[in-house]
Amino acid sequence: MKTLWIPFVLCLVPASAWAQSQTITTFPPNLVVPNYDSVPVGPFGGLESTAYIARVGDPSAAWFNPAGLAREIKAQISGSAGVYSRTAVAPQTLSNQGGSVQQLPNFVGFTFKLREGMTGGFALLANNAWNQQTDAELITPVATGQERFAYSADSKFTRRVAAVSVGYHHKGGWRYGGGFGFSLTNLRLVQSASDRIGDATGLETVLVTSRVSGTAFQLRGQGGVQYDTGEWRFGGAVRTPGVNLYRDGTISLDGVLSPITGSLGASLFDTDASFECHIPWEFQAGVGLVRERYALELDLQAYTGIAAYPLMASGQPFVVYVDTGAGTPPAVISQPFGGLISESDSVFNVGVGGSFKVMKSRNLKIHGGVASNGSPVGPADEVFTRVGLLSWTIGASGSLGKFEFSVGFNRQTGTSDEITVRNLLNGQVARTRADVRINGVVYHLAYQF
Repeated sequence: MKTLWIPFVLCLVPASAWAQSQTITTFPPNLVVPNYDSVPVGPFGGLESTAYIARVGDPSAAWFNPAGLAREIKAQISGSAGVYSRTAVAPQTLSNQGGSVQQLPNFVGFTFKLREGMTGGFALLANNAWNQQTDAELITPVATGQERFAYSADSKFTRRVAAVSVGYHHKGGWRYGGGFGFSLTNLRLVQSASDRIGDATGLETVLVTSRVSGTAFQLRGQGGVQYDTGEWRFGGAVRTPGVNLYRDGTISLDGVLSPITGSLGASLFDTDASFECHIPWEFQAGVGLVRERYALELDLQAYTGIAAYPLMASGQPFVVYVDTGAGTPPAVISQPFGGLISESDSVFNVGVGGSFKVMKSRNLKIHGGVASNGSPVGPADEVFTRVGLLSWTIGASGSLGKFEFSVGFNRQTGTSDEITVRNLLNGQVARTRADVRINGVVYHLAYQF
């Protein structure tokens, strides 16, 4: 009987309302930039746009290149390193801007001597951190009335890593290293879109709100090599994709469409959703020149692509409620939820960085670097926002006794591809591009035993 009842009810639904039924089962977009190198990492590599693979020799080598741990002949602890970051998001066709201010403790590390020629290291860091809130409205005159569109998006995406590695050096110019890292990824998306149009014929309203959250804890392997010859330094590192150790997810959506006659509603709710988070292979290589008062390095970074897959999936269906407005009982229909799809393109980044020693007699250096930070977001992605970033950093470092310190400024800029915000009730499509500006103050303090 239910199978016969549904087509009958749908025939009674006004055509304009049923044509827009997918509107209330479509998640509003959010603004999430997942670029792989969005946070400056390490006491010195963070000041040189991560162009540090061939020269790294501090505790950050546990992540950058495990072979660099063998350069460290004494125990060292980096007790504090982080970023004060301000993110600004400016949608070009909406009147309001968004963003956030956050303090991100993004690096704690230490090294320890295992035996002659072998050094261990540990690093706790964040290499992805995105946090923003955007609220905007758009009021447009229509014949004998007006239309109001409102949009709100709150997103947070972080990836933290605990890396444990060992570096080995016997003799000659070769150093080797390997280890593993525990990667913790967190995603939170909260968004809403409302559209209300009132004219001489009546009032139509659509409102959709949704929330998505997920956590994935994964294990990754990594290895690296360095080779020194005279003034030249060469280095390479590789990291594997992640093996899932734990994951969980939550997803919900509620939507309502009230046309002139009748109404439609939709809901999806699952506190045990499936959150997948695929991580690519990473390959890095660098060549550096080190002289008495200055050092330069060129690094190449490559990340493999990831085919489209459901980042967030659920066995729960959309439940759609249809009221024809004819005073009859509403129909309740289940529609399958196909998941939120993610896809990653391969990425190839280039970075150049270096340092200059201001005075021969004192350990005071000026650091700087510039690098591309390409977006991995593929064309089929429904979750993340494609924004190619250009990053540059400038700063200074020095030492006082057994203490080392550094401070610098990092800036990243880019503009997103066109984003479809919503299909409006007036038949138009709200689209925009977003200008992204990230300014960060990088700091670090270390003690060498």
